[in-house]
Amino acid sequence: MTKDKIDTLGWTIDEWIDFHLNSTPEKSLEVLLDLIGSQSKPDKDPAWISLVSEADLEKQWLIQSTRSNKENLSLFGVPIAVKDNIDVKSMMTTAACPAFAYEAEKDATVISLLKDAGCIIIGKTNLDQFATGLVGVRSPYGKTPCVFNDNYVSGGSSAGSASLVARGHVPIALGTDTAGSGRVPAALNNIIGLKPTRGVVSCAGVVPACKSLDCVSIFALNLKDAEKCLNVLIRQDFENYEYSRKYTSTPFLKSPKGIKIGIPEDINWYNDNYNSKLFSNATEALESINCTMKKLNFKPFLELGQCLYQGPWVAERYLVIEKLLSNSSNIDSFDDTVLSVIKKAEDFSAADFFKYDYLRKSLLVKIKKIFEDVDILCVPSCLLNPTFNEVKAEPILINSIQGTWTNFVNLADLAALAVPAGFRPDNLPNGITLIGKKFTDYMLLDLANKYLSGINKVPISKFGRFNTPLANGVGETLTGPLVFDDTITVAVVGAHSKGQQLHWQLEKVNAKFDRTCRTSKCYKLYVLQNKMPILKLGLRRVEENIGNNIIVELYKIPNANLSSFMEMIPHPLGIGSIELEDGNWVKSFICEEIGYNNESSLNITSYGGFNDYLKSIKHVPKIHLFNTILVANRGEIAVRIIKTLKRLNIKSVAIFSASDKYAQHVSDADISVSLLGSSSSDTYLNIEQIIKIAKAHNADGIIPGYGFLSENSSFAQRCEKENIVFIGPHSETIRTLGLKHCARTIAENANVPLIPGSPLLKTELEAKKFAKCIGYPIMIKSTAGGGGIGLQKVDSEDQIESVFKTIKHQATSYFGDAGVFLEKYIENSRHIEIQIVGDGNGNVMALGERDCSLQRRNQKIIEETPAPRLPPKTREHMIEVSERLAASIKYKSVGTIEYIYNDDTGDFYFLEVNTRLQVEHPITEEVTGIDLIEWMVKIAAGKPPNFDKSKIYFNGAAIEVRLYAENPANNFTPSPGLISDVVFPTSARVDTWIKKGTIISADFDPTLAKIIVHGIDRNDAIAKMNHTLSNIKISGITTNLEYLRSIISSSMFKCENMTTNVLNSYNFTSNSIVVIKPGPHTTIQDFPGRIKYWRIGVPRSGPMDSYSFRLANILLGNEAAASVLEATLTGPTLKFLTSTTIAITGGIASCFVNKKKVKQYASIPICVGDYLEIGKLATGCRLYIAIKGGFDVPYYLGSQSTFTLGEFGGYNGRILKVGDALPLTDSSQEAVESTLLKENFMNIPENGKWDICVTCGPYGSPDYFTEESIAEFLNSVWTVHYNSNRFGVKLVGPKPKWSRSNGGEAGLHPSNIHDYVYPIGAINFTGDEPVIITCDGPSLGGFVCPAVVVEAELWKVGQLKPGDTVNFIPVSYYKARTLMKVLNNNLYSFDRHDYVKRYQTNVKELELPTFENPILSVLQINSNIIPFITYRQAGDRYILIEYGENKLDLNYNYRIYCLINKTLQYKVSGIIEMSQGIRSILVEFDCELISQDKIVAMLKAYELEIPFENNWTVPSRKFRLPLAFEDSKTLNCVKRYQETIRSSASWLPNNVDFIARVNKITSCDVKDMMYSTSFMVLGLGDVYLGSPCAIALDPRHRLLGSKYNPARTFTERGAVGLGGMYMCIYAANSPGGYQLTGRTIPIWDTSLLSKQLKKHWMLSPFDQIEFFHVSEELLDYYVENFDNGHYEIDIEETSFSHETYCHWLNVNENSINDHAAKQQKAISGLISEMTATETEELKNADYKKLANTSNYNETTEILCSEYCGRLWKVLVNTGDYVEKGDTVVIIESMKTELTIVTQTSGKILEIMPNVGNLINPGDPIVAIELTH
Repeated sequence: MTKDKIDTLGWTIDEWIDFHLNSTPEKSLEVLLDLIGSQSKPDKDPAWISLVSEADLEKQWLIQSTRSNKENLSLFGVPIAVKDNIDVKSMMTTAACPAFAYEAEKDATVISLLKDAGCIIIGKTNLDQFATGLVGVRSPYGKTPCVFNDNYVSGGSSAGSASLVARGHVPIALGTDTAGSGRVPAALNNIIGLKPTRGVVSCAGVVPACKSLDCVSIFALNLKDAEKCLNVLIRQDFENYEYSRKYTSTPFLKSPKGIKIGIPEDINWYNDNYNSKLFSNATEALESINCTMKKLNFKPFLELGQCLYQGPWVAERYLVIEKLLSNSSNIDSFDDTVLSVIKKAEDFSAADFFKYDYLRKSLLVKIKKIFEDVDILCVPSCLLNPTFNEVKAEPILINSIQGTWTNFVNLADLAALAVPAGFRPDNLPNGITLIGKKFTDYMLLDLANKYLSGINKVPISKFGRFNTPLANGVGETLTGPLVFDDTITVAVVGAHSKGQQLHWQLEKVNAKFDRTCRTSKCYKLYVLQNKMPILKLGLRRVEENIGNNIIVELYKIPNANLSSFMEMIPHPLGIGSIELEDGNWVKSFICEEIGYNNESSLNITSYGGFNDYLKSIKHVPKIHLFNTILVANRGEIAVRIIKTLKRLNIKSVAIFSASDKYAQHVSDADISVSLLGSSSSDTYLNIEQIIKIAKAHNADGIIPGYGFLSENSSFAQRCEKENIVFIGPHSETIRTLGLKHCARTIAENANVPLIPGSPLLKTELEAKKFAKCIGYPIMIKSTAGGGGIGLQKVDSEDQIESVFKTIKHQATSYFGDAGVFLEKYIENSRHIEIQIVGDGNGNVMALGERDCSLQRRNQKIIEETPAPRLPPKTREHMIEVSERLAASIKYKSVGTIEYIYNDDTGDFYFLEVNTRLQVEHPITEEVTGIDLIEWMVKIAAGKPPNFDKSKIYFNGAAIEVRLYAENPANNFTPSPGLISDVVFPTSARVDTWIKKGTIISADFDPTLAKIIVHGIDRNDAIAKMNHTLSNIKISGITTNLEYLRSIISSSMFKCENMTTNVLNSYNFTSNSIVVIKPGPHTTIQDFPGRIKYWRIGVPRSGPMDSYSFRLANILLGNEAAASVLEATLTGPTLKFLTSTTIAITGGIASCFVNKKKVKQYASIPICVGDYLEIGKLATGCRLYIAIKGGFDVPYYLGSQSTFTLGEFGGYNGRILKVGDALPLTDSSQEAVESTLLKENFMNIPENGKWDICVTCGPYGSPDYFTEESIAEFLNSVWTVHYNSNRFGVKLVGPKPKWSRSNGGEAGLHPSNIHDYVYPIGAINFTGDEPVIITCDGPSLGGFVCPAVVVEAELWKVGQLKPGDTVNFIPVSYYKARTLMKVLNNNLYSFDRHDYVKRYQTNVKELELPTFENPILSVLQINSNIIPFITYRQAGDRYILIEYGENKLDLNYNYRIYCLINKTLQYKVSGIIEMSQGIRSILVEFDCELISQDKIVAMLKAYELEIPFENNWTVPSRKFRLPLAFEDSKTLNCVKRYQETIRSSASWLPNNVDFIARVNKITSCDVKDMMYSTSFMVLGLGDVYLGSPCAIALDPRHRLLGSKYNPARTFTERGAVGLGGMYMCIYAANSPGGYQLTGRTIPIWDTSLLSKQLKKHWMLSPFDQIEFFHVSEELLDYYVENFDNGHYEIDIEETSFSHETYCHWLNVNENSINDHAAKQQKAISGLISEMTATETEELKNADYKKLANTSNYNETTEILCSEYCGRLWKVLVNTGDYVEKGDTVVIIESMKTELTIVTQTSGKILEIMPNVGNLINPGDPIVAIELTH
């Protein structure tokens, strides 16, 4: 039975792609194989020189078909033929000369690009030898005929490529074109021939004809396919091709209407009337599409063309074959004609070259002149359709005639496109060539498209033999270039212009300046309402006769960034379109009508642009204000003040406490000075310090802002005394108005309404008397109070005595003034203040009012202006009396007069005067456009602004909210800490001082920011505030953001029902959970965790038991990935502040809601205020608490999972603590169906005995372990060590039997191996102890792994607890995947209302009879660089690719680099991540998308695509880092290890001494080496977070030594260690095994504060590290600077040349060999010594005989351990008395602190174990004598 073959003849690119995308990979491969099978062998079809083999085609298709982005590949699966002077890797390149032939080691650049685009190379095509000729007959591989008549030539030199396209075997083919080889064959075969602009398509990997002129050309059946191919090939390639050039960013894309075309005025057709007629028809067709034809004298072009073969350029051809010619035996391989042409080069001298180059230059001047009159040229593609006989008779002449109209094109640097002109009467085709200046390629395509639609009665979709009409009857749809940035042009005017204040916004969105130009005359330009300190400008389109040309700047903004730019555009501006002077339209700022119609807007059209307007302003005499001003404040107000000072060109001096060292105001100021002390009183309230600093820096003014010293009259007076201007009111004004009873008197004298009150009172009896007169309720106030302190409401007489005493005490303590008075308390009152400003001379003006009624604990929360529901007459009256009061005392500077407004009666009463700038001043600035800071400065300088009220305009409404670091869920307690991330939207004004990395101190005010919005009216402002608050993100600390969102969106606020006490009863429900007891180790995790960063050393994290985790989410209807709490050993106690639903899965524990027991594996409804308590786990190690919707915590590197060691993810990057408020998502209150599953659904064994399935490898016997040892490993029962945790599960069992004595280059221990990337679940032997690598484990290391836990069984590892036992069951890859399917089916396919069949596969039934060979395949390579590549099984979802022999070779690393980059570039489907080791790659793959067999085959196919090179160069950065050698923190790590883990070892007590001893050098030598060598990074993640595994480039500096055994549990961040031949820098406080030598700066930037680093990790493979010496003190300073983003890393961008390096190695070969021999001799004896010592030490390391308990009677209670672990702390002493519930000892287990508490009261008689002893469950801890 024969299969039906699909006829692909004549398929276009689109038809091939459509077929592949709608076919199966297998069917597509079949069709491609049929295609090459249908081709006649090269000896039968002279178009071919060679075809790919079926195996090679299968390899190509495997690569292309497994790409995940195939739908986006422009040439996916498209077969392509390639001219045989272009290199295709592993194919022979002949250039049609057998003696020249060679196997290409790598692809030409164009071939790489085509493969990148998805194409399939099917063969190499015939050509005129060495691409010399235009006839197609000069080849020993045959003569390719014209496809329409076998007697006629097809044209050359690209004969074969043109023929195959014309016959439809391939839709496109590559040729080359020096003299016309890409155009003549196109004309003679009726196809498209595109010769691009010279240099825009790389000729790297092309056998040159004339290297300086060559072009790769494209043959296609239609224009669309030619354009697609061109889009793929246009790429700059400067590294490989010296003639490469970048394509212009402004190419000619379309042929304009009426385009002027130059045609020859005289053509010698050599008596061929047919072709002359075709050309005539073609020019008529061009005229028919509105082209203007102009006849030209082409003499300069023709003269230039003659230079190509008659001038010295022929010498370029000679260079190619010069070596070949030197061997006389090769002469017979040359075509006689070709040889005669090329040997003409021998006739030219160096002088001839210059002679012809001068001629060329002169001709180019004439040609340039001709192009001033025309846009393009149109010429015949060739003059003749010659027969083979005619060419044979006159080989040179015919060739010369054919090149008449083609030879000059490349010499003149022109682009050309050959297109069909139709058929002659003899049914032979010919064509025309359209020629344009460089970079007109796309315009030529566009013109050709119009022309072909005109010359053919029916538009053609395919030329060549087909001439198939287009179905739609119109021309081809061309897309234009795809190689340019996707940008949009935007015109800016005003503050976004170069050098102006908002230009940074353009830089932020990566905008590129294009040019300066002018608008059409249809525009007016306005300065809108002036919101200082930035002028806003708006364009308005008008009639031409009333407008002007306005100067604008054009910028190109990436489309992807346009929305970000638009978000920064303030009302009333927006993005629209404007018309330029040249008639083009571009995007620009346009202004809404409200903007330019505002009375305060200024028409500046007459200036013609912003800069000229600014110049006119600058001509106004400049007012001198101050030289230097000290800002006596911190936080957001200091930042705010400094902004205005900068605009006023006044030097600013900032002061700062130690905790504010890196605050924004410090970096913003011109000068920053540190304050001594830490508290407020020592720093920002220390008048002496501040005055001293002001004088030292010649400050002529001090501005206090608000708070601190802003209303301290003594400070103002001291400034006056020191002749420093206090920028605020006079000191006497501050003192008088600061005393509230005095202020009442002044108000009374000014006829300001007063609230009933008393004078100052001395006793409680006086207070009672006045209170009775006034009437309750009353307020008792301190006369000097402020900020909500020193006042309290009294409701009845029985309260007044105690409150009076309290307020009097506060007044004395806080303000140093015991004066107290009473005022009537107004119910339902509002707090309204009037902003006043005065010049000190009696001129006063009120700038509107602000409603500040929304207060909590007398502290303002939200303010707005204008005040809602305030009658206009009342507002006017308030302003009137306020101005009267301020004028009466000649008030100077800004201030507020505050009132109580009675909502019930409409009356208002004087409250107080604040003699300072108010926190809420920005809302006044927003509605008036006045910069109040500027006014303060000008008034203080004696140059006040104009107080003409008619010039002040109030516009719209503004609202401000205060963002605090406080926890509303915990009674608004302060929440200091590190801000790990912060995002403020640009749609609002945000006055803030915080940024990512800011540390919020508990010493100061909790204000983080003020959020200010301005709207057309109040409703608009509320909508904007809601939008802004919903888009604010702050992580790391708790804030009142949720509280603010609740208030702003409440009906109370919307309906304007605010009073000063409304928030006291405001019903705020926090959507969160409060941690009452956290449990020993409870974290937030999500699934699958942090993927695709394993290669960096960032663990996946996520749940240890992903099965229980996912089940918990499924029970609630959550997404499987939703974040969940994971608790270890003991659960937490939680209080719920919202109603929700939860589910608890995993290990079994006692669970209670409000003391009532609840079931696990069920959906549990929770109400507001409920408590959840979870006790100790009875079975398993971990349980999971899922909440409906999950937790609303930030994502870090794509995951919410906590990685405690890295201090990121989850809740503030740590385990939970008491008082934490865990925010929930908005969906937490959605309804959940009732669900109940079987208790102990997971079947966790109660006896702690586990069977766990593993696969073999990647390493085993006989290379590393003996066969006996592997058998013992599988047959043994392993015990879980107490020191197991999320980083790894340590096992105790038999010691392995090694098949080798040491690790060679990788280390002294036989477990050591060149570092590779571990699979998750790997069972690594760290020395002699196995550890299972878990989800928080290290990714890169140098310990062998004989087995990997399969994916389906990893949940069991998560439930292992100390003391449990494990038996490992070996299974095959396929059985492992079956297990995973069973697990997933159980998880996702049950009815949530029923009990379900649990996961219960009997793993014993899957056991393999023998352990498998871990080697899956070996790829033998005929290369002396890498002889073979081994593919090892590494679990059921990983492959380990291992290169060559077990040695260090940088060629291996380069190979790894190439393969990873290639797979990343190709977006290979099924590959999740490729992680680089020293001589290996760990490939994680998706088993659902690709099988193990297929991914191995695919990886092998990629290997064969990558060239094997020895002389390679890679980008490299050189880092020069500080190193403190053997600093105290490093030495303490060693000391801690010696005290807690091993008291003695070969490397103790000093690691450097050990290294020196091993290598037979001194400790000083080790130190000198660390500072003198250059280390190269070969891998990342060697102990977490980008930690480098690096080698000394000088082999003589590779110092061998053993790693710690067992490893350290703690290593200081930044520690530098040596292990084996490697150097590592520890990126975090972590475990480790390298020998420590010193410490450097951190290499992991958690908050990404460094301006130099684009990613959290500093280093990349092939980077180089050099250390320079610093002291420990200086290093600590550098570390602090780095942590705050202020350390300048010394980075040099460079490259690493392996060729240069190899030369250096050869020069130093003898000394390098001597070093190696000396090293080997030194360590041989040390290995046996270490082995003997370690055996004895480790035998007795952990255990101590515990005390005998039989000596105690019934009056003594023996308290026993519940846990397995090590005794860490004893909190009591013998003889101490303890109460029931007291903690007596702390046991460390699984990296958690577990407490042992007493169950009774009594006296401690004995503490039985010692600190450091290993404790098992049931072991006696203390003896307690019972108290009766």
